[in-house]
Amino acid sequence: STVSYASDVVKREYVWEVQGLSWLEQQLTQEGRECTNSEIFEVDRTDECSTYMLAFSPRGGSLEHEADDDYQVFDSIPRGTLALIRRADDYGTNLCYRFFVRDASLEFQPLGEATRVAVPAREGDEPACFVGGPLHSDSK
Repeated sequence: STVSYASDVVKREYVWEVQGLSWLEQQLTQEGRECTNSEIFEVDRTDECSTYMLAFSPRGGSLEHEADDDYQVFDSIPRGTLALIRRADDYGTNLCYRFFVRDASLEFQPLGEATRVAVPAREGDEPACFVGGPLHSDSK
C-alpha cells in the first residue's frame, strides 16, 4: 500500500506589480503608513481558508496595512520588507513559498530560498494571520 502526502498539493503563482516605486516612500509617509499591500488572492479556489495577500515595506517597517480586518490579526506586529500574509484562521496548513523580484531587464530573480512551513491549527486560541517572508523582530 502507498501513502501520498503530496496528493493535495496546490500550486499558485501570483504576480503583484507595484508601479511608481520611486514615489512609494513619500506616498506612504503622506498617508501615515509604512507599507502597501496587494489585493487578496486565493491559492486553492476550493478552500475558503486559502486566501492571502502580500505586503511590502520599503524600509523594513511595520507590515500593518489598511486592508480587510481578517488580514490584520497578528500575535505581534510583523516588521520586514516583503511578506506573505494568510487570512486569520484557526485551521492549520502547510505552505511552501518563495519570492521573486524583477530586475532591470524585467527578468524574475529569486529573493532568498523557498521556505516550507507547517502552520499549526490554533485550537482554543483566537485565530491569527500567518506571516512569512524576510521578517525581523520588533525590538526597536
